Amino acid sequence: MITKCWKVSLVLTFLLLVVGCQVTEEEALELGHQAFIHNLAEDSLEPNTELSMFQVYLPRGFEVIEDIEYNALFQSGEQLFVLFHQPAEPATSSIHLQRDLEAAGGALLYELLEAEDQLAYLIVTEEDEEQLFVIVTVGGAKLSTLTTYNDLRDSIEAMTEIVQSYQAK
Repeated sequence: MITKCWKVSLVLTFLLLVVGCQVTEEEALELGHQAFIHNLAEDSLEPNTELSMFQVYLPRGFEVIEDIEYNALFQSGEQLFVLFHQPAEPATSSIHLQRDLEAAGGALLYELLEAEDQLAYLIVTEEDEEQLFVIVTVGGAKLSTLTTYNDLRDSIEAMTEIVQSYQAK
């Protein structure tokens, strides 16, 4: 009887820990927003990866899958990231903004930051119940991915580091 009670209490404790460690959707969106704002306030990281038309900082665990004109495909684990870039556009460019504002209408999170030296925005929309579509853009560099609420903050942090470090050749 004691062994059975011990097993039940162990399972309940485990479940409480798992449920307690999950962030709510609202918390995930707020953490993602904070990561975006924080990373833009920091100095951009030095590029560590050189591709055909640009160089960029790729965080640990990221690899280049494909590099074709005006596009690049990165992967981190099972997650894919698509970079669309316009090398002639400065960091203050709004080239991607008009098209992406249509997606922002139904966005769970939308943030536009305009500064003297850059125009940046974040858009998070719900793809389905389990997937979020995320866009992070600085000037002519736009990065998008599909992610989950649990991975949202980390995805936005990495994406912001990448687009902020973008340098056309």
